[in-house]
Amino acid sequence: MKERINFIAIDVDDKSFHGCGINSVSKEVREFSCRPTVGHLAKKLSGFTEEGSKLKVCYEATYVGFSLQRELTKRGYTCEVIAPSLIPERRGERVKTDRLDCRKMAEYYSHDQLTVIHIPSVEEEMVRDLVRTRRFISRQMRALKLHILSTCRRLGWNYRESESGGKVYWTKKHREWLLSAAKDTSNRQLNFNMITMLNQLEQMERQIGLYDQEMAHAAEHEPYQEKVIALSCYRGVDLLTAMTLITELGDIKRFKHPRQLCSYAGMELTEYSSGGHERRYRMSKMGNKHVRTSVIEACQLASKVPHISKSLKARRKGATLKYIEIADRCMHRLYKKSWRLLNRNKMANKVKVACAREMLCFVWESLNAVAA
Repeated sequence: MKERINFIAIDVDDKSFHGCGINSVSKEVREFSCRPTVGHLAKKLSGFTEEGSKLKVCYEATYVGFSLQRELTKRGYTCEVIAPSLIPERRGERVKTDRLDCRKMAEYYSHDQLTVIHIPSVEEEMVRDLVRTRRFISRQMRALKLHILSTCRRLGWNYRESESGGKVYWTKKHREWLLSAAKDTSNRQLNFNMITMLNQLEQMERQIGLYDQEMAHAAEHEPYQEKVIALSCYRGVDLLTAMTLITELGDIKRFKHPRQLCSYAGMELTEYSSGGHERRYRMSKMGNKHVRTSVIEACQLASKVPHISKSLKARRKGATLKYIEIADRCMHRLYKKSWRLLNRNKMANKVKVACAREMLCFVWESLNAVAA
């Protein structure tokens, strides 16, 4: 006798939850809507509970994260989170509503056509949020620095051409020059604006320092310590990049092949081949942008001659020969690959992206060596 399962898809929204359930035996379709709370949703789900039947619930990854999944799991429901970018699309459909979305997702869910997202533990998610917030504040700080320099340019303040100026921005000397120029101005609003922005910049730098300390503290404990040691052996990978890759990738064993990891990061090539013609284009970018950005940033020096700098030598202290051997292989391979592409007149940024894809495969090998 065929097992009876009620497949339920939920469309999560701020104002209401829309749901659709499909019975695997009778193919009966039931739709519902409720207030956006776990309690009201659980009452609706209880109506699908029948004797001898199972209940499987899913929803798209959205702003609620994994909180809804964890709450439903506590109440005894089987709940999965679905990757939105991998939901099949039907050609010709031009009508989109919450009701139709959850019905379509329920149909795909009942036929096992949806991709389930790996759900981290609460502790892993908190460390991941810590690293993401640190990067968020860093982007804000860069934007503030650019705004200060733009303000100086509009005012005609040229640090590099001034008598006491220099060539490098954001040194101690440059900051003192900015503060002095702000205090010497007779305009009250300009004085207030510039001094406030400089104070805000100092505060953001202190905040980043605190985040770095907390991140370093987390990296000294399991399950991050050995993984950080392995990834820090790579040229261009510091503590922030290592922790970003570790927290975003989670359990590396779920990627059976490096190609799956590249696909997860959105670094596989888009292809449209037909009629004997093979056409490949840029990378898809349909994946984890934090992993993608981190490895691309780590490959900025891929075209430089392989060299063990003082900082890299310090990061490799305490690492096993196996981790170092993988990282050295990666460094030499990226160097050869980058110059092979540059000699074919490829754009420098495209070369870095191609090297980043290669590097991600070596990262897969290093993390698997740790897990072995």
